[in-house]
Amino acid sequence: MPETTSLQMKSETQPGIAGTVRGRLIRGLGATALGLVVTAIVQIVSVPVFLHFWGVKLYGEWLIISAIPTYLALSDVGFGSVAANDMTIRVAAGDRDGALETYQSTRALISVTSVLAGIALLSVIWLLPVARWLNLSSMAIYESRTALSLLSVYALVILHAGLFMSGFRCDGNYAFSILVDSLIRITEFVAAMFAVALSARPIAVAGVLLVARILGTIVKGWLMLRKSPWLREGFGRVRIAAVRRLALPALSYMAFPAGNALSLQGMVVVIGFVLGPVAVATFSAMRTLTRFAFQIADIIRLGVWPELSAAYGAQNWNLARKLHRTACQASLLLSILAVVFLFLAGGRIMTVWSHGRIVMDVSAFHWLLFVIIANSFWNTSSVATMASNNHQRIAAAYFAATAAATVVAYLLLPRFALSGAAMALLIVDITVGWFVVKSSLTELDEGLRQFLKALLRVPDGLQRL
Repeated sequence: MPETTSLQMKSETQPGIAGTVRGRLIRGLGATALGLVVTAIVQIVSVPVFLHFWGVKLYGEWLIISAIPTYLALSDVGFGSVAANDMTIRVAAGDRDGALETYQSTRALISVTSVLAGIALLSVIWLLPVARWLNLSSMAIYESRTALSLLSVYALVILHAGLFMSGFRCDGNYAFSILVDSLIRITEFVAAMFAVALSARPIAVAGVLLVARILGTIVKGWLMLRKSPWLREGFGRVRIAAVRRLALPALSYMAFPAGNALSLQGMVVVIGFVLGPVAVATFSAMRTLTRFAFQIADIIRLGVWPELSAAYGAQNWNLARKLHRTACQASLLLSILAVVFLFLAGGRIMTVWSHGRIVMDVSAFHWLLFVIIANSFWNTSSVATMASNNHQRIAAAYFAATAAATVVAYLLLPRFALSGAAMALLIVDITVGWFVVKSSLTELDEGLRQFLKALLRVPDGLQRL
């Protein structure tokens, strides 16, 4: 890869992208952290509100019907994510026409696939006995079908609004888009909670969520056009060639959510089969407790992602390498700090959190702490290939490894109990991690020794990037 002049991040700009790299990176990390805070607020506050006004049974049924439409998000077949990379790379290279072509082509494709998926789901809702299959007894059949339909449309609106994120991101406005999205989510959440408090039933709550999301999406689209008026809607620049170009990375990207499902739900199934439901509850609780550390590392990965894509587009390999090193270094440091905290306080947190109903398996929990470090590190490093849409090999490796983890866990569980499941996860993360880091260094044309030397150096801060 060609070298470029090393530049100070505090003064460097990317062609065609607003602001300095350092400023965008700091704002992006802050906005991503805010998004996680919003998610935590929604999860923490909604449970007692729903339980107080609806009771356990109706709330449980609401959780069931609200989970089903989320699978409509998969109907974009990964094109939304890879389009954001492609558009950012093209804008950084000064090719706005190419970015507009990608935007409109992806919009057209997602429109077709999402409508077909929506029609299929609505047909199932209204033509088949879904309520009976799901054992919904607190809602009438018409009520459950109508609420499911409204939530399905709500999911499709979210899917289409996601492409606005690509428009913000490619012009250096990633942080602003996350802020807008957080405000939309808080607004619709507050509106839904008020509806629940006013004795609204599922149909009304679903309707409130849908109206709030539609209005928020309209505002988001308007703001995107204000920031980037060249990103006009329409189908004049739709090209089949653009869809074909993105097809392989988009389909490959789907291996990540599929692998996540295998890692989370697949492991639960195996543990339940070998050790029973009590072990499932214990392992799930411990893994949930450790996942907050993964979310911290994900702030770094998501925050640096747009800047890496822009660096690729500008052919600024020095900057790309520095971003990758700094992200991995920060992720490693934060994951170690998280592990130390959980090692000291994890048992107490579990006791308070579960009201003493779940007894922690200390040995398994300690193995899961090692998983935090391994997973957080390679997950952050993976952004080097994902930001350039060259993630096909690591996506296949991740899916294969998560599938293998369930087999390894099945073999280890009888001898090591829950520690066997944690060991299986660690083995997979170390194996995948080595492959991912090597792929990232190849992408960045950087030697392993050079990378490790930079990684172990005392952090020099953003001002030196």
